[in-house]
Amino acid sequence: MKILVTGFDPFGGEKVNPALEAVKSLPSEIHGAEVHWVAIPTVFYQSAEVLEAEINRYHPDAVLCIGQAGGRASLTPERVAINQDDARIPDNQGNQPIDTSICLDGQAAYF
Repeated sequence: MKILVTGFDPFGGEKVNPALEAVKSLPSEIHGAEVHWVAIPTVFYQSAEVLEAEINRYHPDAVLCIGQAGGRASLTPERVAINQDDARIPDNQGNQPIDTSICLDGQAAYF
């Protein structure tokens, strides 16, 4: 089994993204599964392109995307993916989409 694990590069003026640092510390094998990690740029639309390219290159059986959620004291898996970009702060290239569909022909949400 091959697992791809991602973490975003630092953003919002921070020097370090703890989520990426945790991902980088993973061993290359866990219980017989090969683990590969990649840093994803915190740039709208570019991040999806990098992730898709890595999936096509590595052909993982599973993908686990890790993100930083400041102020949370525990792990909180996302349960619903909403097809909307609504950035509270600009990304690392100054993009700040508000109420924008991520995938124009996609569903409103994915459960």
